[in-house]
Amino acid sequence: MWSFGLLGAFRVECDGAEVAVGTPQMRTVLALLVWHANEVVPVGRMFDELWGEVPPPSAKVQLQGIISRLRRVLGKERIATAATGYVLRAAAAELDVELVRQDLAAARGLIAGGDVALGATRLREALGRWRGPADVHLTEPVAAQLEELRMTVLEERVDADLMLGGTADLIGELTAAAAAHPLRERVRAQLMTALARRGRVPEALDVFLAFRRTMVDELGVEPSEQLRALHARILRGEPVARPALPLPRKAHQPRQLPPALPDFVSREELLTELADVLTAPRREHGPLVVVSGAAGLGKTALVVQLAHRVRERFPDGQLFATLRGDDTMAVLQQFLRALGVPADLVPAAEDECSALLRDLLAGREVLLVVDNAADARQVRPFVPAEPGCAVLVTSRRTLGELEGARLVRLGLLDAAESAELLTNIVGVPPGDALVAHCGGLPLALRIAGALLLDHPHWTVDDLAARLADERTRLDWLEAGDLGVRASFDASYRQLSQSHQMLFRRLGLLPATTVPGWLAAALLDIEQTGAERVLEDLVSWHLVSTAGDGTTIRYGMHDLLRCFAAEQAEPEQGAVLTRAVGACLAMAESMAARLPADGLKSASGTVPDACDPVAWFDTELPTLQAVVETATVRGMAEHAWELDSLCQRYFDHRGHNDG
Repeated sequence: MWSFGLLGAFRVECDGAEVAVGTPQMRTVLALLVWHANEVVPVGRMFDELWGEVPPPSAKVQLQGIISRLRRVLGKERIATAATGYVLRAAAAELDVELVRQDLAAARGLIAGGDVALGATRLREALGRWRGPADVHLTEPVAAQLEELRMTVLEERVDADLMLGGTADLIGELTAAAAAHPLRERVRAQLMTALARRGRVPEALDVFLAFRRTMVDELGVEPSEQLRALHARILRGEPVARPALPLPRKAHQPRQLPPALPDFVSREELLTELADVLTAPRREHGPLVVVSGAAGLGKTALVVQLAHRVRERFPDGQLFATLRGDDTMAVLQQFLRALGVPADLVPAAEDECSALLRDLLAGREVLLVVDNAADARQVRPFVPAEPGCAVLVTSRRTLGELEGARLVRLGLLDAAESAELLTNIVGVPPGDALVAHCGGLPLALRIAGALLLDHPHWTVDDLAARLADERTRLDWLEAGDLGVRASFDASYRQLSQSHQMLFRRLGLLPATTVPGWLAAALLDIEQTGAERVLEDLVSWHLVSTAGDGTTIRYGMHDLLRCFAAEQAEPEQGAVLTRAVGACLAMAESMAARLPADGLKSASGTVPDACDPVAWFDTELPTLQAVVETATVRGMAEHAWELDSLCQRYFDHRGHNDG
């Protein structure tokens, strides 16, 4: 078993034997990766730590060499390459820092539950993991954060000792800590408390006065109100009360699931399958299910329906929260409070909250529902180690990078399911046109139903007529706090500039599906780069795929296309010009390679991607759609050129197929 030690001299061991890491630069890079274990460390951060603000021209090559040598020492799978940097994969048991965090979280749980003595013991064990001062090869920020962690553990252990009535043994320890950390207020408060309880009131008052001088001289501020209040109590001769022991915590059983939709329809097969996953006997790890899909597909409704179906399997509680932006920490704290942790004992660091959550879930059967996760990084802090617990996640991304997850890509409702949902809402059959305009999107269908209920003088045909025009369809698909446009916009705003650009420009193309080369033309980049952007959009469920291998094409839901076209309206002329130019260039190249009259491709074989006949077979619908659009948008000459190239293909086909 491997172990990585940062608490003292940096040390790497394998099966108890120390492993030589190599050069100081290798130790610096590895220490940085260990501190950020299982997180991507950007290349730029490594440059800064190795060479400061001005890295040498060969910095990238040198760093690659360092990583290569580290992989030879640790095994090539230990350090993975990410898009922006590198990540060290390590289990919690392999990291002494992570063991301290687990000790701290467990101690907080014990103290919150009333077992202060055992909590104090656990904190002493955590402090005992330090083997000395920080290694000289650690970067200054890492060394500072390690010292902050040590002081946090020390202060919480002192608080526990004060709760238990201890003072005599604390004074020397706190005096040394105060000298080492002259601006740390909590240590001063603890030292003042310990001195006052021992009857050494003048010394306690001197501690405050010395600290106040330091704060005013160095920072220009007064001590906090809490420390001033403690000083006043000691000055008045009032006893400094022993901190109250927390009462034993009751077994909180939160029931946070929102109500299930009464008119939920279809997806019965999927619900049954996932219910079996969540309730199946297990020995090691609880299930983690991620339901992903585009905005408005009903992911939350499905997961809530599923959670209610299996809630009896999780008698110790069901937790539910919606992530909004980067608020993982807030949701972790919400869950901890729901599980009975007093607000003043909830940790202030995300990793500590996560560790405490795992500790509280130990031996319990709790269902956690995390709605609207942006990425895997947001989900990992909620995943317990207990086999009795389960986690349900919804996301607009697939989250394929989330380890051990059961991934479910939610699809659109078919016409029959859409009609059933609308009928359940409004009580009358909706008609084919209205169903078609909603495109199988549950959010659009629910809004359509709400509009019909809000406007009883409208018929189904009236609403269908209002939705018929794609240019104004999204204007109508709003009802109260529900809106298709707003839902799509939330996904759009999370994209990078290049992803936004391609998404909105795709909305202006007249073709139903497009190939990678046409997307490349819209971004003016190489096709491989454009396909990477496209695949990211696929992962976000903003673009769909058809075909496979070299014939993959990319499409977009009709309502998403309406939204994308709205965003791209100022670029309309430029986008069409790019599309027409790209189609002309490709069609000219392929038309020039059409076989001479009377010659055919080898019969009985599938033409390869460069076969001009196969290319025209595939791309003809796109070319014809571009011709039609260019004709009505004032680009008749280019439209005629492209149509002529298509005619050469028709002539060839007519000669060989006649």
